[in-house]
Amino acid sequence: SDVYKRQGADRATVGALVSVLFIAASNLRRLVRERENLFFVFVLPLALILVLGVTLGGDEPRIGVYVEGGVTPGAQQLIDGLGEVDGVGVEVFDDLGAATDELEREDITALVVIPAGYEDTIASGGTTEIEYRVIPISGGFEMQSLVRSVIADQNTVIRARRVVAEQTGLPPAQASERVAALSEDITAASVSTVDADGDRYVESDAVGFVAAQELILFMFLMSMVAASELIRSRQLGVTQRMLATPATTAQIIAGEGLGRFAVALIQGAFIVGATALMFGLDWGSWPATTAIIVSFALVATAAAMFVGALVTNESQTVAIGMALGLAFAALGGCMVPFEIFPGWLRSLAHITPH
Repeated sequence: SDVYKRQGADRATVGALVSVLFIAASNLRRLVRERENLFFVFVLPLALILVLGVTLGGDEPRIGVYVEGGVTPGAQQLIDGLGEVDGVGVEVFDDLGAATDELEREDITALVVIPAGYEDTIASGGTTEIEYRVIPISGGFEMQSLVRSVIADQNTVIRARRVVAEQTGLPPAQASERVAALSEDITAASVSTVDADGDRYVESDAVGFVAAQELILFMFLMSMVAASELIRSRQLGVTQRMLATPATTAQIIAGEGLGRFAVALIQGAFIVGATALMFGLDWGSWPATTAIIVSFALVATAAAMFVGALVTNESQTVAIGMALGLAFAALGGCMVPFEIFPGWLRSLAHITPH
């Protein structure tokens, strides 16, 4: 008797699992049959990642330099210092108007205007101002710290020459040689960036930065849009027919939820796999990446089931799902870098799962 009971329980468990899987598979078939869904799941995410990645990555940043009154030895040393910055190109202009035109066309990232008598003013202990011009809407501010660092280094050398000349009575040329000889013996400190475990941290490129944003955005967005399938099932009588079968209400809900979960999981796995293969993108720790995708797929599934259970109209489901998906993505940092948010907005952003 106990054996028959256990066999019956096993058959019931297998039957329940088959019912859940069958309902989930039916949801996926309905999703795949609509061509526009394939576009949003497979084509659009990669297209956005590629376009935005290329746009943000761009070419080598270029700094334009204009020296009022012509290039002097001191100005040339500053130009050489800017040229030694890794990954930055420098172009010297003879005409300020031409340099400004290229800046406005965004052919150069920024423009440094060096005033006449730059070195003499610093050497005499005075203060001069170097203009750093950018187009605000296009950025270029991240390079400002590099320019300031190069200028500060040269200012230090120029003032050191003045001090050496005053204290030793040497002519300016010999004072410059003495400072140059001393600076060669000084080893500058280097800075390395590491993660919390002390391992060297390599910043992601533009494609990787965009891919991480689009991964979260599309997983949630497609799950919300797929919530309309719950409404369609009710409208077409599919739900009523399922309730007429031996499947329980819990099994039907589990099957519908598994279908939503599969959509989000496929979306996330495709973006990660495609960007790794096509762009050579390094997603870091694969167990950690998998855990994040699975966790966020569960979150997206819960949100989709919640909206699908509350709304009774299919078009309303799509509208609400798109609105919530895009609003959460914008507030959660999936459309613009999270770091540019003010402090209060960064705190508010934590109400979103993104």
